[in-house]
Amino acid sequence: MNTHLNISLITLLVGIIVEKNGLSEQEAIMAFYGSKTAQKLSNKNILLRQMSPYLIYELWNAEIQTGNYKESPYIAALL
Repeated sequence: MNTHLNISLITLLVGIIVEKNGLSEQEAIMAFYGSKTAQKLSNKNILLRQMSPYLIYELWNAEIQTGNYKESPYIAALL
């Protein structure tokens, strides 16, 4: 991952996960980094890094809820 770009993005994402999912900060970090969404975020060829942290959160949350981030109603924004 591009460290400068993504430290602030990951910080925002973790904050959103904590707020919306009621996890501790450490739980949120572990949950995010263990996801396919995080893997996609680290891929330099994908424009996901340029999306809003709230959109990325919605993809992550869909993955947590359904097992597949592609189940998010917001996936069309990436196509």
